[in-house]
Amino acid sequence: MIDEWHIPIGITARNEAKNILTLLASLRESIARASTELPCTFRLYVLLNDNSDHTPELLAAFPDVTVWHTAGGIVEAQRMLVERCGNAAPFLVFSDADILVDRDALLEISRVMLACPEVEVAYAEKYPIPPLRRTPLAKALYLYNLREGYQTTRHYFNGQFFALRRWQIPKPEELRWDPRLDTPFFHLAAGIRVDDTYLSREVLSRAGPGAIRCLPAGIRYRPPETLRGMFRKYQRMRLELERLSCYFPHTENAHQQWGRRRTDAVKLRGAPFSERIYYGLFQAALWLCKAAYYAQKLYFTHLSARPCPTWSPVVESKERMP
Repeated sequence: MIDEWHIPIGITARNEAKNILTLLASLRESIARASTELPCTFRLYVLLNDNSDHTPELLAAFPDVTVWHTAGGIVEAQRMLVERCGNAAPFLVFSDADILVDRDALLEISRVMLACPEVEVAYAEKYPIPPLRRTPLAKALYLYNLREGYQTTRHYFNGQFFALRRWQIPKPEELRWDPRLDTPFFHLAAGIRVDDTYLSREVLSRAGPGAIRCLPAGIRYRPPETLRGMFRKYQRMRLELERLSCYFPHTENAHQQWGRRRTDAVKLRGAPFSERIYYGLFQAALWLCKAAYYAQKLYFTHLSARPCPTWSPVVESKERMP
């Protein structure tokens, strides 16, 4: 019988010197709260994926934080933690570095993972921070995220702070696809780029929506505030969904059934008139993002031999947290 579980917390970070110390402070409070209620100890690992700023120097002052350098993006950073620590723990916790973790967030997701074996992923609800910019689009994007898009429930989980039992993301060399589907736009040889998109679809396809649980104690974050930031986030999501359909066509049914969201007319009609105006502005901006995406897809499919750039930073989401 195991008297106490040791749970690794992997913080994926790329050039996060502005926010890594604030995140650690909030996470330490959450760890202290969870440790008093659960038979668990938590160990912090910072996974510096392709890092080039002075984050390592900041972390040198914390001997209880293990720092590992990785290359190849967030998936490969997570893979290092899984390979080194995953076999000894009942579940793993992953966190972004540019968020604030609520005091009860770790307690809630860990309690569910320990008590409910049917739950494979437990994640923290996300709450946007009011925008720094005073533009109408920044306000529209904030309200859209605050109101969960005025949309129906989507069962994909949020990868900013989550616990899961089985992290199983194939390596690039393990993937197979129809060569006719590949283009410089998809660049399928690069492998899976987005962790929560793949993991959500895999869990939904294998176990259904009951295996994913959202907890109300959550995290605070900065959503995009500009059209450029909005496009970069939209591009990552939309492109990865299309790429996953090339790798794993058998998961498309699960995506269509549980992964899609639609505007909830009742929610939208019940919103104040000013919010509906901002929603209209958001939709106009979304149309521009879709147009830019299809133009980019056309160019990199037919006119370019080099891979499409897909991980440009959303600058405003990296601004210092309050």
